[in-house]
Amino acid sequence: MRCYTTTNQKILLQFLAVATLILFFNIPSFADKSDWALVERFNKQLNSAKEGKILAMYEVGKLYERGRGTDINLVLAANWFQKAADAGNASAKSRLGIMYFEGRGVEQNYKKSLRLLNAAVKSNVPNAQHQLASMYELGTGVAQNLQKAIHWYTQAEKNGYYLAENKLARLKKLLNTGGTINRAVPKQHVANTKPRPSALMKTITNGLWFKRKKAVAYLPSNITNCVNDTYNALHCISTSQERSTGSEIITYNTESHIKVNNNTSFSVTYTNNVLNIAALAVEDGDGNLIEQVPSRIKKGKQAKKRKLTCKTKNNNVISCSKGASSFELISR
Repeated sequence: MRCYTTTNQKILLQFLAVATLILFFNIPSFADKSDWALVERFNKQLNSAKEGKILAMYEVGKLYERGRGTDINLVLAANWFQKAADAGNASAKSRLGIMYFEGRGVEQNYKKSLRLLNAAVKSNVPNAQHQLASMYELGTGVAQNLQKAIHWYTQAEKNGYYLAENKLARLKKLLNTGGTINRAVPKQHVANTKPRPSALMKTITNGLWFKRKKAVAYLPSNITNCVNDTYNALHCISTSQERSTGSEIITYNTESHIKVNNNTSFSVTYTNNVLNIAALAVEDGDGNLIEQVPSRIKKGKQAKKRKLTCKTKNNNVISCSKGASSFELISR
């Protein structure tokens, strides 16, 4: 009986050992090959950039910004965008202008942002046109000018920036009815009654909110433009953001609605708008390109809505929960 048990134990241990080896060598090996290919791609672009190739300078900036084949380093991303911009690359001027607007990798500077974006739009760079339109629409970094906003939204739409279409229609309708847009100023609905924003709404709108040192896209921050729908409701739209799925780069922005519930709590409902989907060239261990399958992500506003319940701890700290998870936002 003892011999029988010992034999089965040995068989079980041998089976587990083989299974472990299969998992160890098969699954991670693909990831290692993929990572190796991305590192090789980054190194090739970096060498070309150091040789003075302008397009490579811009590509290195994007790779540093996205963390593709190297660690994310926004400072180095901005440095390479600057080199490419100085050499005349319009797309680099646009990316660098947006970074100055958001304060990512560089100190926030609306004047430098405006100068770079104005240079980029001369070459019909659509994300620069859209960014400039958004600034003019809400008077962020420039004097508010709805006619200029309409002009640049129109140019962005002509160059394929689909999200500009709805904004353009909304602004034209607003001007036709004699309306105006004011940044974080509530609409007056009753002639003799002028409700004022609550103390909580002032706390929200006066802050620039960050989560783990990253600006959030669903509250007022360096990457969002917000206006009051009513005295206790806020509507925000972020600038474009990017994330990688490993096989493609998704460019999107975030649209949110904030409603104050009482003196200390408010709710946030937000969704993402996919602006662009760019497939990445991924190689296997032999240097062959892996065939890309059609993306499962569709352009346009995503159906999934995310909801947050938030409370203020003080003027600089907000505590939020999403389902069972909770986190803090800090204003600086």
